[in-house]
Amino acid sequence: MGRSEHHIVLSTPASSGLSGPVLRALSTAREALEAAGYGTVAPGPEPRAQLHVDETIAGRPASGLADFFSLAAPRAQDFGARLGGPVGRIVLPVMPYDLLYPKLWRQQAQRVAMPDFAQIAPELAGRSRGWVALAQDILAAFAPRELIVLPMPQGADEILAALLPDLALTVGAGAARPAMPDTAIAMMQRFHRAGLALPARQIARLVQFHARQPQPAPLAAFDALDAARLRKRYQADLSQLAALPGLRIAQETCLPLAAE
Repeated sequence: MGRSEHHIVLSTPASSGLSGPVLRALSTAREALEAAGYGTVAPGPEPRAQLHVDETIAGRPASGLADFFSLAAPRAQDFGARLGGPVGRIVLPVMPYDLLYPKLWRQQAQRVAMPDFAQIAPELAGRSRGWVALAQDILAAFAPRELIVLPMPQGADEILAALLPDLALTVGAGAARPAMPDTAIAMMQRFHRAGLALPARQIARLVQFHARQPQPAPLAAFDALDAARLRKRYQADLSQLAALPGLRIAQETCLPLAAE
């Protein structure tokens, strides 16, 4: 059953906002985990823990935009060495490239000044490194008993089910953090480019105001041709991933891809 192994949720920006609820759900289910023979929970490579929720291996949105998380390999190797024990399941959330890159841009644009998405879209659309390379990095570093690729969009409950299929853990009700509207991101970009920093409370009011406003065409999106090519590439990558030894795609929870 793998109860003497380490099990890891490898959070990526594709699953942003979910690692916190997953970690809280695991932390509040101590009795159930102990009864099932699992150990404690940690947000990093704590060797005394058995369940880990990590955001550092893949890295921040900027890392995905720069070179599709190329630093994951050395970070995973360091993480595995610090665990000092065998790894059972690793859950890796993934997302279609035509949705992922705009999401990364939006996440980064909330924090710093960014070039317009249209300027970087051609380079992103032609990039060769992707989910297959990242999965290979993870397999090489950890040699897990099973790497579970979880296509997004999914919720924290699905991540928990992939991590601990023998337990029926749920996150429970809770208000999800709303995404920042594009009109608010556009205004944030004007502030960032002007070198202005807003207090968190003012940003929250800004988001609330823009959430009630009509939204124009997306700030970050590929043109129809590149989007179709990226979606086909993602589907091809899922097939390639499914053929890797020790890897399983959680297709039973995968939502249908949009028609091209």
